[in-house]
Amino acid sequence: MIDDIKAQHEKLGNEVTRIITEYVSTLDSRPVASEATPALIEEMFDEEFPETGSSIDDILARFRNEIARHAMTISSPRYFGQFNPAPLPIGVWADALASTLNQNAGAWRNGPTSAIIETRVVRWLCDLLGYGPESFGVLASGGSEANLLALKCARDAANQNIKQRGVRVAAGDLVIYASEQCHFSIEKSADILGLGRELLRKIPTDDRFHIRVDALEQTIANDRKAGLKPCCIVGVAGATSTGVIDPLERLAEIARENGCWYHVDAAYGGTLAFSGKHRAKLNGLSLADSITFDPHKWMFVPFECGATLVRGGAGVLRESFDSSPEYLNEDRGGADVQFDFFRYGQLGSRRFMSLKLWMALKFMGRQGYAQTVDRQIALVEYLAQRIDGLHDFARISPVETAVVCFKYLPESYREAEPALQDSLQQRVQQYIERSGKAWLTTTVLHGRRAFRVNINSFLTEQRHVDDLLELLQHAGREVLTTS
Repeated sequence: MIDDIKAQHEKLGNEVTRIITEYVSTLDSRPVASEATPALIEEMFDEEFPETGSSIDDILARFRNEIARHAMTISSPRYFGQFNPAPLPIGVWADALASTLNQNAGAWRNGPTSAIIETRVVRWLCDLLGYGPESFGVLASGGSEANLLALKCARDAANQNIKQRGVRVAAGDLVIYASEQCHFSIEKSADILGLGRELLRKIPTDDRFHIRVDALEQTIANDRKAGLKPCCIVGVAGATSTGVIDPLERLAEIARENGCWYHVDAAYGGTLAFSGKHRAKLNGLSLADSITFDPHKWMFVPFECGATLVRGGAGVLRESFDSSPEYLNEDRGGADVQFDFFRYGQLGSRRFMSLKLWMALKFMGRQGYAQTVDRQIALVEYLAQRIDGLHDFARISPVETAVVCFKYLPESYREAEPALQDSLQQRVQQYIERSGKAWLTTTVLHGRRAFRVNINSFLTEQRHVDDLLELLQHAGREVLTTS
């Protein structure tokens, strides 16, 4: 079955190319969400362990008819959901090339070119975000892993013995501070690192959903009086729910005044650095001790591809993560040890993620990304203006990136109970999802539910925004008539 590898690659190459090109040619007309239930898909794949192999034709037919058919059409220009991009074609094929080479990017000896290319793209990202030449970083699976790596560096910086002896050696319980808009991975990281979820202080936000600096300073003062040790302040540059950016420069000052590590989660918003028009929104980012940045969000690189960047250089990550197993420890002259990326994070086996990022940057260039980011923000500003002009809708968030939040509030619901208003948003969202004509999410802001629209596909045009508004109005009317 695997004897003729050349013939199999030729057949698969031709057939998979046909599947991909047919798929992308129908993105604008495909239903965005599948009508299938979990039970239906479970039934499709309820099968015994295969004892004998199937033909390539049969396997690909099942991909076409079952897997692709019921997958979310993330690449649709009418997908307005999470930070899930339509991937660049060159990124899709870079993944195939990376799989062909199957390099283990964890160690130089297992992936020489992957190590050097990762070093190069990390340097480019550091330069892009304003870090100096001494800075360094490591690629990660995404923002969750990247935040975990950064917060471990923050924890270890609080006491040089923590890595070996645990958090009990710290002079008081270590506390992390972040906006209530922070990503859920910050809370998970506090748990994984042994600090405890209760010692993540979620600071309230103002009416534009930025962290309240006064509340942060008061919380830190209260914790000090209680004998706790402020450890890390997390700024958000592109919050998941709203896209807003915290006052990064002011947070840097507060961190410095309190001897805290300063981390900025710029997984989404860091891409603003490409834009001459919007880059100033990130002022203060380069003051952070560490930054999370996800090319698989607004740079249209296929999943997975995130990064942890540190201002202090490779030594910061290596001090926190290095280990020397016997099978990778023999004397090799030392010149290549700096390219062993397993020393800068927790993973040993690592995919050749840097290839798709390198190819995407080479293909788009700084100007290509700048133009695309500017165009997508302009589309969201256009959407916000349209919403402001509609009687039955109310915008509730500013436009700082390519995200906007709003509510459907027809006259009959203006004075309704909050729970009824919240339910209305959910029912309209579900109606649109079932239609397959578009997909958007809802979120909860200051305790109330609202629509959240993110334009993250480079295929989205103004006509798609107009169609979405028409669909929202139609869905609202239909939901009201069936209430």
